[in-house]
Amino acid sequence: MVNIRNLPVATVSLIALNLLVFAFGFLTDSNTWIITNFGFVPDSIFNTDSVNSAHQSYTFQTDPRSLENSATSTLIRLMSSMFIHASITHIVFNLAALAFIGGYSERSIGTVRYVIIYFLSGICAALFHGVLASYILGSGQILLIGASGAISGVLGIAAAIGNRRAYYWLIFQIIFAFVGSVTSIPIAFTAHIGGFLAGAILTKFMVKGQLHRRSEPNRMDEGGGY
Repeated sequence: MVNIRNLPVATVSLIALNLLVFAFGFLTDSNTWIITNFGFVPDSIFNTDSVNSAHQSYTFQTDPRSLENSATSTLIRLMSSMFIHASITHIVFNLAALAFIGGYSERSIGTVRYVIIYFLSGICAALFHGVLASYILGSGQILLIGASGAISGVLGIAAAIGNRRAYYWLIFQIIFAFVGSVTSIPIAFTAHIGGFLAGAILTKFMVKGQLHRRSEPNRMDEGGGY
């Protein structure tokens, strides 16, 4: 029997939310519209002069007017793009990774820190990918969607606290992304790497801070003689 109190609430909620968004788009035949209007376009930050009606990934066309709200629109897209998937294969692969390691990571650092790192990793992943896409790869107008950046951050949490399975899954992700690029399946492996690094670094920072705070009372006790 499953003990509800032991369920990783944040992980289960994130999986459910991703499934609901995809199911809504699929059942209402609006997935293309959702991707077009809520996917992240790197050039909207890093190369605004090139934002136009150029061809987008997945054969979608971005309406230039939807990018005119600058900071607000960009922030919305950075957040919303984490919950959008192009196909069943896309969402199954991502959520399998989240289910694989999410519960472990959440229980290890606590739900609040887990959620913070999840979203920050997703944003960092998109920005890391965006810099490379706009300035180096010349693909800054290709829409970025999917939870892989944030989920890579969850893998980074696990890696930072010593779980080797996280590295295996990251390697598998990168290999899959490379194969996808060869077979013309657009997969932003740079977002995976950026999210993983963000998750690992943020976890090290937060855990170190927590250990430091815990050590302060002990130091006071050791020095006490009053």
